[in-house]
Amino acid sequence: MISLLDPTEPGRAQRIVAIQRAAYAVEAELMGFHAIPPLHETEEQVATLGHLCWRGAFDGPRLVGIVAWELQGDALEIDRLAVDPAFGRQGRGRQLVQAVPEVPTITVSTGTANHPALSLYASLGFKETGRTEIAEGIFTTQLERRSR
Repeated sequence: MISLLDPTEPGRAQRIVAIQRAAYAVEAELMGFHAIPPLHETEEQVATLGHLCWRGAFDGPRLVGIVAWELQGDALEIDRLAVDPAFGRQGRGRQLVQAVPEVPTITVSTGTANHPALSLYASLGFKETGRTEIAEGIFTTQLERRSR
């Protein structure tokens, strides 16, 4: 089940941080880069991200995945997408991306070496728009989906 998520709800930021750390640790290994910001956020930092809109994927009462985005006019930027690796490969990442509002332009960035994420986004209609070197030899890929 996908539903709205409030990171200030008691205990919620703690679970978000746990999911992010587990999910982004996998991406960090794929990239060979461990300075991914959500990998190092604290509960207090997550709870103060009020400018983001959040949805969560639940397995019963347990939060198992998150997506957060920022909407600016007709454009939406996915800030983060993370699924607890214990619940991975079950379509939750896809469901979370599909749960963001449909606007004319949606953008996202992920590690260029994160082939599972790139495949997910490609399967959802995202197209590569560029690459950025964030550290020596470490790249992120920017993607965009425009509504038809």
